[in-house]
Amino acid sequence: MSMKRFGVSLPDELAREVDRISQELGVTRSAVVAQAVSNFVQTYSQHLRDGHRCLGAVLSLAEGMEVVSEIMEEYKDLIANYSHMHIGDRCLSVFVVYGDGKRVGEFLMGLSEKAVKTLFTPLE
Repeated sequence: MSMKRFGVSLPDELAREVDRISQELGVTRSAVVAQAVSNFVQTYSQHLRDGHRCLGAVLSLAEGMEVVSEIMEEYKDLIANYSHMHIGDRCLSVFVVYGDGKRVGEFLMGLSEKAVKTLFTPLE
């Protein structure tokens, strides 16, 4: 199998987790990152593509509501339902999204850049 090399920058905590997992599983860091990227690419290619009507649930943990407010406004046409709660000094937002898969993907990437953690579960 042909392999392509490129550099990836990760936050320190995530890099430590990749190292820990690779040690526990007895595989290289590259194998762990390749598996994670493969999972994302599979989700992307099946759900987050132009023309696909995507229904999904999004959890997003942020340091404050203002972090996600701007992205919510930009993608309000996708948000079928929304809930917000405070967990300590952080904000947990739960979204049900429905719309064009490409726009759902853009919404997820926008949230991911601003939030501490964002998770997406495609439902349809």
